Amino acid sequence: MKQGLASFVTFAVTHFNDPRISSAELKDLLLQSISVLVQYKEFIAVFERNEAAIQRMPKALLSAFDNRSWVPVTNILVQLCKGSGFGSSKHVEVFFYFLQKLLLDACVQDEELFSAFLNCLFNTLSWSMTEFSVSIREMQENYQFLGKELNIWINLLSIFSFICILDILQRKCSVIFDLSCNPARVLEFCTREIPQAFLSGVDTNLRRLTELIVFIINQLTSSVDPEFLDLSIRRPSPEKVNGGMILGPLAGIILNLLDASQEADCGDHNDIVNIFASMDCAETVLHGFYLLEYNWAGLVKGVDDISKLKQLETLSSLLICQKESQEFEMMVCAEESNSDNNICCICYACEANAQFVPCSHSPCFGCKTRHVLNCQRYFFCNATVTEAVRTEAEAANIA
Repeated sequence: MKQGLASFVTFAVTHFNDPRISSAELKDLLLQSISVLVQYKEFIAVFERNEAAIQRMPKALLSAFDNRSWVPVTNILVQLCKGSGFGSSKHVEVFFYFLQKLLLDACVQDEELFSAFLNCLFNTLSWSMTEFSVSIREMQENYQFLGKELNIWINLLSIFSFICILDILQRKCSVIFDLSCNPARVLEFCTREIPQAFLSGVDTNLRRLTELIVFIINQLTSSVDPEFLDLSIRRPSPEKVNGGMILGPLAGIILNLLDASQEADCGDHNDIVNIFASMDCAETVLHGFYLLEYNWAGLVKGVDDISKLKQLETLSSLLICQKESQEFEMMVCAEESNSDNNICCICYACEANAQFVPCSHSPCFGCKTRHVLNCQRYFFCNATVTEAVRTEAEAANIA
């Protein structure tokens, strides 16, 4: 059996991302087969001894994370991350260190591939949480409508129809919730193992990460109370399902980056506190940090996780101080300057130190980098951006 399985593993890891195969269904089938196999210790050993899996699978998985195949790829990646996240079960047997190392090596060695993967991961998680928020609101509206109808005379057939609709919506919420939790765990794993991707160099990844965290928290808190959230994602299984399953990875992401920032060998790095404080999200970040207010009982286990929660309290205090400092600096700058000609044309918060070609609009370098990741057309003038360059003043400063 093992000999036959080895041949199948070779075929699967070689061809699940093969451009010569036009059938998307066949590629999905191969990915789903790998997803099932990596759940079992005895089959993991087959992957670790398979030369094709060692040489091809890590980079192929990162490349295959696209609009169609991200679900099975995420299922595979989250298996490799199991047991390492904040609030995750400590009783999970971890038996795939070798595959983890291969995956991390692929991320570090091919920065362009890893950057493209992160971009897709950010976009996917943002989309899934938006869909989840919409589904939750649909359930709320139907519950409210059903409650009104039950107070007046109505035929049983209509009530039964509404109950069926609610059941369908609840299943949809549960599926989308899982589709959000798994990429969040993968992102948490990336921040723990490759923090330099967020803390070093241009701060684009860190800014997108913090914006995503705030976006998810806003989606969970804007119109959903905790009891309704738990009701919406319940499922017939022994596993306890609650909002902590998505908030746990978010807390883990922040804690991973805080730990990495404090390490001496990090040197000059992007400031996560400064990035958080610069965001226009006072209700989420400052006035009652939701991750602190959440009831972690039953999810957080062990002294390590409890002590890490105290780091979030420290972060909250630092954010308040940093925000006050930034507001004071903005007031001083506003008094010193009567012109906004040198302000970024996208965020209107930072100094414009880049320029789009050919339209000549001037964003800051951070907004420029983010904008060209997903779109080559500038939305204000609808011009196609052929190039984005630093301004002469900025280039002189760097020189």
